[in-house]
Amino acid sequence: MDAPLTRRGGRAASVLLEATLLALLLAFSAAAVRLHQRDDSPTFDEAVHLFSGAEALEDGSGWLNPEHPPLLKLAGALALRPLRLATPCRVMPCTASPFNGYLRWLYANSAPAHRIVAEGRRPFPWILLLLAVVLHLGVRRLAGPAAGLLAAGVVALDPGFVAHAAYVHTDVGAAFAFLLVVLLAVRAASGTTLVRWLLLGVAFGLALVTKFSAVLLLPVVAVAPFLALVSTGRLRPGGPPPWRVTRDRVLGALVALAVAAGVVYAVKAFVLRRMPAEAVEASVRSYLESREARPAEVEAHVLVARLSPPLGHWLGGLKGVLVLSERGRGANWFHGETSERAFPLYFPAAFLFKSTPSFLALLLVALAAGLARLRPRAPALPPRTAIAVLLPLLVAAGYFASSMRSSFNIGARHLLPVWALLAFSAAVVVGRSLAARPRVLAGVALVLVAGTGLSLVPSRNAPIAYFNLLAGGPEGGRRWFSDSNVDWGQDLYRLHLLLAERGWEETTTVVAYGGVATNYYSRSCRLLDPAVPFGPGRYAVSHMMETLGYPFTKGIEGEAGARQVEALVRALKERGRRIAFVGGSITVWELPG
Repeated sequence: MDAPLTRRGGRAASVLLEATLLALLLAFSAAAVRLHQRDDSPTFDEAVHLFSGAEALEDGSGWLNPEHPPLLKLAGALALRPLRLATPCRVMPCTASPFNGYLRWLYANSAPAHRIVAEGRRPFPWILLLLAVVLHLGVRRLAGPAAGLLAAGVVALDPGFVAHAAYVHTDVGAAFAFLLVVLLAVRAASGTTLVRWLLLGVAFGLALVTKFSAVLLLPVVAVAPFLALVSTGRLRPGGPPPWRVTRDRVLGALVALAVAAGVVYAVKAFVLRRMPAEAVEASVRSYLESREARPAEVEAHVLVARLSPPLGHWLGGLKGVLVLSERGRGANWFHGETSERAFPLYFPAAFLFKSTPSFLALLLVALAAGLARLRPRAPALPPRTAIAVLLPLLVAAGYFASSMRSSFNIGARHLLPVWALLAFSAAVVVGRSLAARPRVLAGVALVLVAGTGLSLVPSRNAPIAYFNLLAGGPEGGRRWFSDSNVDWGQDLYRLHLLLAERGWEETTTVVAYGGVATNYYSRSCRLLDPAVPFGPGRYAVSHMMETLGYPFTKGIEGEAGARQVEALVRALKERGRRIAFVGGSITVWELPG
């Protein structure tokens, strides 16, 4: 009688310890997000996303920002309701695109602009925590609790995830969506239960209204019934019998695809519920024309919008993103070079330099363990585990290859789904390989998770600008990358604190951009005026302006302002002296006479 009770007590203690460790991990992750979020000024896109979400949620209209699907924007807008803001259509008539006019909603509302963005950010750290929980549970089922905690830890404490979980954006949500759909596809393919296929369809539909890159998951759902064909059992003589490809599984995949299409239609119909059909057509036309789509492409998508406004609006947004990916939008900057076309090595270098040493070590250990299983007489993984490892790897590889072809080289944040998928597969392989040595596995997990946490320490208030030692740390990384790898406008409030502390506000010229006006916090600071030549003095210049100042400013302020920024940056680098550095992106210079 005592032995079963002892075993039950031991299991209960193990589960309690596991739950405690996971809770601590999530608490550390949330604290790390909050540590930098509280001083992060609004980034480039956040106010646009919140306006677009409020336009959809409160007014039933969808003029602004069709290049991002609406789900997470709706979440941000829902968080704004306690502020009782004037809705976008009350501030501006919803009869034409409010591009740039959204600033009136941001600055002339019942709450200050920074409070609007701060409230809208509230749901987004929870997405990272959900991602960590799903990673833990998914890996745990295949490789045990220690491996589950390992996968959750190297993602939840990763500087890139911690950075972007703070902002109103789609990147962490995309990582969660990709992982969830892949895991549910494996789960559905391993049985014939209709509920599993329905869940897969709902998850895929929600992924499609989270980020347009989720269309890459279409083959995953379509081929899910045939995953058994790549099982270890089919490939290895004497292995376990593979799953059968049955009619029920094929029908299940068709049901999942139909459900996903229904979810997309329902969400877009809700977004556009008060928008006249002719306005939907006009919004699709103006958006695609602004992206310089070909006339035939514009007319084809306008026709779809005429036949089905929700479907046409979603497809128009997708087409605009594909046009951007194919032809670019403005300039990219990589390792000192500027180009309007893609840099083939941009995303490989971003992945290599933005990964923590712990993550790279995990991949190397998993690779060694995987190669060891290919030796003769080595034990094969069970079919379900093999598929659960291979499918995320294939999806990550496809996503990575698609990114490398894109002319939109603006940030490693677009690779967050790749990091999440690789963390899952690598943790399963390592966990299965060390299953017979639980203490060694626990030690490996502890070292790698702790190492990931230590990577956060030097960049705790600027994790967005994190780079590992291969890049030369943050300073070296700034010689390789710009844009949202370093400077997304997040340091304007920190600059204000520095200028106010040193009494420099009225004597400093700020050259930066963000999600709020450059002088939103420092109202008495100076701004560049193309009509007034710059001279000796103190200048606070963001990394984006140092690297992409000319093309970025030209698109906002015109040729004269762009040339002035270009000349100032050249003068600062030739004759200026660096006197301070703010956050991860703004340098304060002294330009002598």
